[in-house]
Amino acid sequence: MPGCAKLYCMNIGVVEIKSPAVMAPIAGMTDQPYRRIVMEYGAGLVTTELLSANALVRDSAKTFSMFPADNEPRPVAVQLFGGDREVMRDACAIVDQHANCDIIDLNFGCPVKKVTRCGAGAALLKDVENAGKLVEAVVGAVKKPVTVKIRAGWDFSSVNALDMAMAIEQAGAVAVAVHARTASQMYSGEADWGVIAKVADALKIPVIGNGDIDTPEKALQRLSASGCKFIMIGRGALGAPWIFRQINQLSATGHYAKPGLDEISSTILRHLKDMVALYGDVSGIKRMRAHFGYYARGFRLASQFRREINAEPRLEGLERLIREYFSVESGAAA
Repeated sequence: MPGCAKLYCMNIGVVEIKSPAVMAPIAGMTDQPYRRIVMEYGAGLVTTELLSANALVRDSAKTFSMFPADNEPRPVAVQLFGGDREVMRDACAIVDQHANCDIIDLNFGCPVKKVTRCGAGAALLKDVENAGKLVEAVVGAVKKPVTVKIRAGWDFSSVNALDMAMAIEQAGAVAVAVHARTASQMYSGEADWGVIAKVADALKIPVIGNGDIDTPEKALQRLSASGCKFIMIGRGALGAPWIFRQINQLSATGHYAKPGLDEISSTILRHLKDMVALYGDVSGIKRMRAHFGYYARGFRLASQFRREINAEPRLEGLERLIREYFSVESGAAA
């Protein structure tokens, strides 16, 4: 079983977090099987995929099925998006009562048009007062601690992360995660960690820094330089869940171990098996295809592996291809 060095224990609200490295929610990727693997590799906190507040109040069975499982490793947060204050309040109350989670996280940072055009996600960055009132309404309706994820601002002419974070703190949230890009940047360009440092310096509640962390060295450098209590890793952990263990090892001992091919292979096979067990053969394999390319990233003949594995419809065939590719004999890591 993957392990991690236990560093310090800090709290987000009343929730104990045993590592400064936490996982960012990613739509279509951070479901239960992936969250379980990431936690076993030492992440301090994981978060569900983005859930629609509107769908929850409309009693969507699909959305309820995305709640954390009772036997998931903890702590885990449920993240919601929505632009209507009353709907968000009611949806969060549902999560508070029915979801087996530790934290309720509000998304004020998603830049995707289908989210922002409804006044949700990063669109809330345009109105600090309204965003603060939304947080206040949710905090008043739930018992679980509430956190919020924001971006640097809507665009470069309205970088207001500090004002937004201060309003969120005043409204009763127990932590703020800051993705140091504007909504207009989407996921391009570089994250401006100077914005995060200003927020961390001003707030009393913990600040979680997010953006461009893809190595253990960069994680600890950002953590130290920004003054954040936590760092959040999203795309940098896709196909590399062991980055959390490496961060913990580097902080505790000054060095870290890279996973061998056997460990990589066994992790992918376990991930695939869990996906099939949860979703069934057809849907589980389909969902897993998004992960295969990330796992092969940086290896030789990765494009050939992706072609072959995407063309293979059978579980047994996928398992064979994974074992063959991630083996010493294949030369994939050369």
